[in-house]
Amino acid sequence: MIEKTYLVTRDKDLDDLHFVHTEDCQVLPDRARLDRLGAFERCAPAMDAARERFRAVEACALCCPRRHNVAQFQAA
Repeated sequence: MIEKTYLVTRDKDLDDLHFVHTEDCQVLPDRARLDRLGAFERCAPAMDAARERFRAVEACALCCPRRHNVAQFQAA
């Protein structure tokens, strides 16, 4: 499996969430507003890395669709 570089938004959105994206995401915010999480084969370990920095994280629905909304159920 090929590793991708994952990033997380520094700023929260209106729902107080930080979003995890791949570096090639079509809706990637400005890089000045992102922190690099590292290279991972899947989104799940990237989400774990993001949770070490921020309490409320969500996967991007476009570049991490299999993890999108799973994070909120795990946090409950």
